[in-house]
Amino acid sequence: MRVTLTPTAYMVCAAVLPTPWLVVCTAVGVSAAKVITRYPRSASLHKAVHNTSMDILAATAAGTLMQLAGVSPALGGIDGLQPSVSAYALGLTAAAMVVMLTEELVTTTAVSLATGRRFTSTLRYLWQTRLLVGAAETTISGVAVAVVIVDQRTLAALPVAMLVLHLALSYRIKLREERRAWERHAALADALTSRDLDAVVHTAARGAVELFGAQAAEIELSPDRRLVRADGQALVVYDGPGRSAEDLGLGTPSAVFEIGADATGLQGLLRLYLESPTASLSCREQATARALAATISTSIDNATAYQKLAAESASHALAATHDGLTGLLNRPSFTASIAHLEGPEVHVLVIGLENLRLINETFGRSVGDGLLAELARRLRAFFPSTDYRIGRISGSGLAVAVGNAPTEVVYHKACRAVLALRVKAAPSGLDLSVRASGGLARGPLGNAATLLTAAEETMWRSVQMGQDQLVALDVDRPSGVATGLDRSRVSLSFQPVVDLLDGQVRAVQALPGWLFSRYGLLPADEHVYQLVDDARLLDKIAERILARSLSAAQTWRDSLPQVPVVVPISPRAISSEIIQTTTRALTKYSMPGSSLILALSESAPVTDTRAAHRLREMGVRLLLDDFGSTSHSLASLSATKFSFVRIHPAYAIEHRWRESAAVIRAAVDLSLDLDMAVVVPHVSDARQRRDLVDLGCSLGSGPLFGDPSFPSEFREQLARWVPPAVDEVSSGAGNVVPLRRHRIQPSQHAVSP
Repeated sequence: MRVTLTPTAYMVCAAVLPTPWLVVCTAVGVSAAKVITRYPRSASLHKAVHNTSMDILAATAAGTLMQLAGVSPALGGIDGLQPSVSAYALGLTAAAMVVMLTEELVTTTAVSLATGRRFTSTLRYLWQTRLLVGAAETTISGVAVAVVIVDQRTLAALPVAMLVLHLALSYRIKLREERRAWERHAALADALTSRDLDAVVHTAARGAVELFGAQAAEIELSPDRRLVRADGQALVVYDGPGRSAEDLGLGTPSAVFEIGADATGLQGLLRLYLESPTASLSCREQATARALAATISTSIDNATAYQKLAAESASHALAATHDGLTGLLNRPSFTASIAHLEGPEVHVLVIGLENLRLINETFGRSVGDGLLAELARRLRAFFPSTDYRIGRISGSGLAVAVGNAPTEVVYHKACRAVLALRVKAAPSGLDLSVRASGGLARGPLGNAATLLTAAEETMWRSVQMGQDQLVALDVDRPSGVATGLDRSRVSLSFQPVVDLLDGQVRAVQALPGWLFSRYGLLPADEHVYQLVDDARLLDKIAERILARSLSAAQTWRDSLPQVPVVVPISPRAISSEIIQTTTRALTKYSMPGSSLILALSESAPVTDTRAAHRLREMGVRLLLDDFGSTSHSLASLSATKFSFVRIHPAYAIEHRWRESAAVIRAAVDLSLDLDMAVVVPHVSDARQRRDLVDLGCSLGSGPLFGDPSFPSEFREQLARWVPPAVDEVSSGAGNVVPLRRHRIQPSQHAVSP
């Protein structure tokens, strides 16, 4: 709102001029004032016509009332008329009221029609200020008329006096507006002291709209091209990438200011869109905008610094309790977390990665770190519940704490977890696997550090003794694990063992397991046999495995009548009892001795060589399993005669390593001298198959030829079996002639096609 004093001018003139002259003078004076007044280009004509017409109408009404009161002389009237003071007071009061009503009604009606706002709402807008301005105009008019009554010559000085008064009032209003603007800027600066960067930029965008009355304001941050936009109602309507923001349709910005250009470099831009494309900021507003840009820059610096400080604090707190590579708990935090588990006792599993150091030295630390991170992800996936605690307790050691669970269940899950870690991974495109072994200890919750140390000692003692065990129990292991095996039901699956050259099925591997609990299967390999110390219980378990395997094999005997079945048993079970058990089982199912192959692990030697010799006389052949897993390989081969030797899965998976290839070549050379066939497990792709054929291996099993399946599924798998041709193995594989010595009794010992 402007203090124009135009109503004051024509009310004073109404006291000394006839009404017709008042109308003419008002029209000329107001028109001249409108000509020199700058309006927006789009509103100049209609606004000038509206204001001029309103002033002429108000001046006419004021002159008419002054003339009716006897104050204003009529055109051609009698000179010497001396109105009374009461007539002047009555005329000025009536004229002021009519002028105020005319201006309010006409202006309010025009604004309501132009903006669509309700008439009463527009009339109430700043009514106190408008009433105060009207009262000031009336008072000034009364003072001016009083001076004119004394001497009409003072009319010559009245324009100058009104101009001085106008300038004084305008200056005072300007000072008040600047003070209010800086107060709003100070309040906005206080609001920008937030530590949150999002809150800073949102508050700055809204505050810029309110501070300058803009249609929109934008803040664009330079590093990530983030754009924050606020509309005319001081609401944030967009926060995102600048290239994805829609065009406002407001044209070019009215003003653009750099944020942080002088201090820390260009951080961003502040754009203001005023009420029209041609509008511009005043000098005072430009200074305020520059101060606001500097305040925003400082606030962004502070918020960014606080964010970095919070991130560093969080990283330090995480590093103090967690391993930086795997994200698992470190040793002190892992030990402390055991106290929060449920139950009076806790089981601690320590897993050692035996060849991790060799991997780091051979392929580099980055490859080893990638492999370790993958193993940590597998371990977390295997123990996803909050009932477990997982940590990295050393460079090559992982640990799991389990509370409130039976030892049988914990041991079962521990074996399955170590098996999951032994599966090969592919960091940096390499097919690698680690040799993982575990140690399990049990004890009270309050003795966590001692339990962790005991589990480590148990694990490393097993490794140093050369025992190929998934998980070694401590000396206080419960007897219920072994006796529970006798009461559990045996589940069985089969996997084909094929000729690596022609793809024909040469044997079928039986994979028995115990439904030990509702948590899953416990495989029947060496890590189960190690639990059984009693010879009678061991014989009973071996009898169950053998009988169940031969019984389940009847489901697919029609498809492969001459193919032998491979059954894993413990070397300690080779005794006179196993001879009787084998004889009864073969007789029951009308199977010759050559249809059975017993797979013996090399971790324990065959003590009863006479029983082994008797089995061979029956036609039963022996397979030395997991060759290369311990230092007892040659001793096991010399103890009895084997027909097959199966490479340890770790060497099969890592066949391209120089050390692994050397072990495989040693097994092939021994097979030539001792008249054995080399079996390779875990053959997963054609490239691995070609490499193993080139090394001289004969038989293989693994995902390339079929995963383990239940008997009925295995029978359907055999019905769909299509062996790959020789030329699909290798371009030169058809020319490979495996060197094998002739057996004395080929009918009993040769592998049936």
